[in-house]
Amino acid sequence: MSTPNYSQPTTPAPYGSGNSGNNDGQKRLLTIAGIAIALLLGTTIFLAISKYKTGQQLSNLEMNYEQQTAALNEVQTQFNNTIAELEQQKGINQELDTKINEQISELSNQKSQIDQLIREKKDYRGQLNKMQEQSRQYLAEIEQLKQQVGILTDQNTQLNTENQQLNTNLTETRTQLDQTSQANAQLISAKTQLETQNTVLSKKADVGSAIKVMPGTIEVKPVSVSSSGKEKTKNKAKKVDKVNICFTTEANEVTDAGEEVFNIIILDPTGAPLLNDALGSGVSKDKRSESEFRYTTNATCNYSNQETKVCGGWQPGQQYVPGKYTVEIYNKGYKVGSTTFNLKKGLF
Repeated sequence: MSTPNYSQPTTPAPYGSGNSGNNDGQKRLLTIAGIAIALLLGTTIFLAISKYKTGQQLSNLEMNYEQQTAALNEVQTQFNNTIAELEQQKGINQELDTKINEQISELSNQKSQIDQLIREKKDYRGQLNKMQEQSRQYLAEIEQLKQQVGILTDQNTQLNTENQQLNTNLTETRTQLDQTSQANAQLISAKTQLETQNTVLSKKADVGSAIKVMPGTIEVKPVSVSSSGKEKTKNKAKKVDKVNICFTTEANEVTDAGEEVFNIIILDPTGAPLLNDALGSGVSKDKRSESEFRYTTNATCNYSNQETKVCGGWQPGQQYVPGKYTVEIYNKGYKVGSTTFNLKKGLF
């Protein structure tokens, strides 16, 4: 029979050894809490530093804005003063005003460039100094121009004085010329009247010198001409070779004695003049109508201021046509007589 195995009892743990697990948890909690506190503290410090830096940056920005505003105001003030000085120089003459306007426009462009530099926080002093120097230069140029204008004004005053004197002399001369012109006008008027009278008298004398044909004395005799030269009166157109025209002039003591020429126009039944330059036709002028006319032939005589018989003829070398013919006689360009005659149809 086996011996029973009696196990020895386990030795109990010392007092307090059952709470060791709780102590470890507390330690971990404390560690986590410390870390959390450290993180919170670090975050707080970071935020504080960031807030400080942001405040500083805002302060710097405010300073830059104030500086920009001051700079812009400074530029504007200088620009306004310069423009005011330039504007005061206007009114002397148009040329100077145009020059000043050009300068103001250029300064305005320079100011815009300077304002842009200020807004971009760039160095603007160089451009500002340039604008100031340009302003001084403009004012100096204007002053020089004013001096030149002053010299020209003095010269212009002298010229005006001389011009006034010349105008006075010119007025006196014109007055004398007007008086002379009036006298000349009177002389010209008198001369014109005399010339008109002379023209009228000359025309009357010319008309009076024309030798008229006594009314009813014009004889027109159509004839045939034989081979021997014998002439025979005919009234049939186909039988007529020649037309003889005779007339008697009036006595005229106005015209000079001597050879006189009478232009004779023979107009056919259609009103056209019979012409042949080889047989003596030509051109003369009608002094009443101031127009030219063509004549058929001439008749001449030795005139002695008495009644004179004049004869002429026209033998064209071609056949006449039947109908009514007109004869017109001119002397010295004036019509002095006319008549008509008829040529009949038929062979015998």
